[in-house]
Amino acid sequence: MENRRVALKPHATKIRRWVEEGRNDDWIAQELNTTPSSVQSFRSRNSIYRRDPVRRGQLSEHPAILDLVEDGIVLRTDAHDSDVFDREWRGLLRGSPEDLQVVITQDRIYLEKTR
Repeated sequence: MENRRVALKPHATKIRRWVEEGRNDDWIAQELNTTPSSVQSFRSRNSIYRRDPVRRGQLSEHPAILDLVEDGIVLRTDAHDSDVFDREWRGLLRGSPEDLQVVITQDRIYLEKTR
């Protein structure tokens, strides 16, 4: 089904909750059968901002090593000792590829939950 513009105001409560849960605009748009840019515009107009994880007290930093292997990249770190990892990420171990997304920028590589 093709995404279209839909009225998002009736979904404001759900959108606020999903943003608080860390859902990205692509995920929200898919749930509401609209476009990510519509979701982003709606969040902006309605002061629904993504909260910085540092301010939420849910940040855990760990040194890491990237290893290039034949079928991809392996991240080696001690992050498994983190309370944040235990609480928020451990359930995604050996999950399906649709559960995570790797985002690569000029100076950062990070993981996002997609479900």
